[in-house]
Amino acid sequence: MKKNALALLIAAAVTILWSGASWSAPRTVCFHLKLADDRYNCASSSETGARRACNKGGSVDAVGHQVELWDKDTGSDDEYIGTWYIGGGGTQCISFEWENAGYSKGEANPDLYLRYINIVNRTRYSNYIRVKAVNTDGSDHNVTTWRNGQAGDENRYIASNCHAGSACYIFPSGSLVPTNDIASSRALRIMALDSAQHTLQILGETMNRHVKLHYPGRAACTTSCADDRENFHINSSQGGDGILTGHELGHVIQMQQFNRDDLRDDVSKGGNGWNLTSDEYDSGATQEGFASYVGIVSWYEPNHFGTVPRGWSLDFEAATPNRSACADNRGIPLQVAKAFWDVDDWNNEAGAGAASSWSDSLRYGTEDIIRGWRQFASGSGNRQDNESGRDGVNMRDYYENNKGRFTAAGFFDTFINHNCLQDQTNN
Repeated sequence: MKKNALALLIAAAVTILWSGASWSAPRTVCFHLKLADDRYNCASSSETGARRACNKGGSVDAVGHQVELWDKDTGSDDEYIGTWYIGGGGTQCISFEWENAGYSKGEANPDLYLRYINIVNRTRYSNYIRVKAVNTDGSDHNVTTWRNGQAGDENRYIASNCHAGSACYIFPSGSLVPTNDIASSRALRIMALDSAQHTLQILGETMNRHVKLHYPGRAACTTSCADDRENFHINSSQGGDGILTGHELGHVIQMQQFNRDDLRDDVSKGGNGWNLTSDEYDSGATQEGFASYVGIVSWYEPNHFGTVPRGWSLDFEAATPNRSACADNRGIPLQVAKAFWDVDDWNNEAGAGAASSWSDSLRYGTEDIIRGWRQFASGSGNRQDNESGRDGVNMRDYYENNKGRFTAAGFFDTFINHNCLQDQTNN
């Protein structure tokens, strides 16, 4: 059966991206798809500048998630109608041709149901990139289907005998939810996938490859990890960590910018793994700090003066450096994340503590910041994308490779001095 192209689904109007026979009497079917939410480490609705907040203990709209529409038949195979993504919150409606479509097979009116297929993308995109949730080994997860209803009411989630001329509704009295068991692997996988959609929504236009989110991640990835430009793993215990998923996708995005399947990222300095306030080599601080910035900007709007981004119980806006001596901050991933945020955000604060002499004075676009990695030439030499040594590929390299793009006065002070990163190696 020929698979129809993806179509844009929004509440007020529908744009269908396939061509075919002229429409005679299109059908319209409406529904509300939501996800059970138990995430932590994500922006809440009470925070200023939160982007489409999480809702721990409640539910959220499945924005950017893909669904398939099918016609339920008895005595013959069901018919696939098409695949859409959900372009907004609330009740959504799909319009599609019926009489002139091959999948109708002469049936007068379809009996419509949805399947949830574990794929997300950016809404209103120009560059269509998707993230697909897969098993540890890369195989497909089972889809969620509402075909069979529930005991005693097999058509509970079917829009039966959908006529032309008025909208039909799937379960009009409530919402479709893939699972309400928030502790289940399926629910945690979908939470992680929705967190990935937050990152795609902000940065999907900078990406050039589709990505697979492996959940549960392989056992060796005890704190989750990114393998290459197309694959990252989320540990089974971390599906509910909202910012972490964006962090790992941040590594994938940087690799895509470099057109490489690895990063110079040495976090072995302390010998006990890294955290946002541990002291690392320049490369480890830079790559982990940048990925943390991606996680933060996926959930918080930098173009709002009142935004105070928080992740892992840390304030990514605070002007005071983590360590009291400026030179001791060069290897702190948090300071790197704050430096990228400072170049991005509209709240330009004065310096404080060890960085009291240098203010944050810039406001550049998030996508422009991400594309800054493209300014690195390929190779292992100084300021190249695989510079040798554990201090290679650092913040000083990013500055030198981008000072011709970010030409406003104050780039060095905002990006480097304001966060006490000037002691990172420049050779």
